[in-house]
Amino acid sequence: MKEQKIIVGEFEDELYAEVARRDLEAAGISATKLKNNRRIIMKLTQQNRTVQLIIPVTQLEQAKKILERKFY
Repeated sequence: MKEQKIIVGEFEDELYAEVARRDLEAAGISATKLKNNRRIIMKLTQQNRTVQLIIPVTQLEQAKKILERKFY
């Protein structure tokens, strides 16, 4: 049976997402980055890039504690 995954964080900057991913990996939490490109139409068209971190759902509480210390 495949392990369920959950989004633990969303970052506008890929650098911050990578730092968070490495912190999670150092704590033994397998984290994967997913990039999402969305277009926002205003007066000018801009591209909004977000990067999500996906982890095993069983490690959610531990991951939240790690990310809260660093990013919040």
